[in-house]
Amino acid sequence: MQEINQNLAEEAGLNITHICLPPDSSEAEIIDEILKINEDTRVHGLALQISENLFSNKVLNALKPEKDVDGVTDINLGKLVRGDAHECFVSPVAKAVIELLEKSASRG
Repeated sequence: MQEINQNLAEEAGLNITHICLPPDSSEAEIIDEILKINEDTRVHGLALQISENLFSNKVLNALKPEKDVDGVTDINLGKLVRGDAHECFVSPVAKAVIELLEKSASRG
């Protein structure tokens, strides 16, 4: 998956940096890395690929909403659920689901 993302990014003229933390990294270590990335002005988006046992609200909400390319922070999800999708980042998967629901609703 990472290789596919890298190839797609290169085709689009994007630069991807892959940061690989040790598998035994703690929640605090992951959050520290996210906070560093949040402050790096060269980074415009962050996609997390972490194990399920470390997928917590603390980790997800450490992301700045404007760098949340998966739309998983409470702020982005909250805006999406309230119908304010134009004010947040909507992940491609969520966007596809919304479009399917809208098409289904319009068919009656």
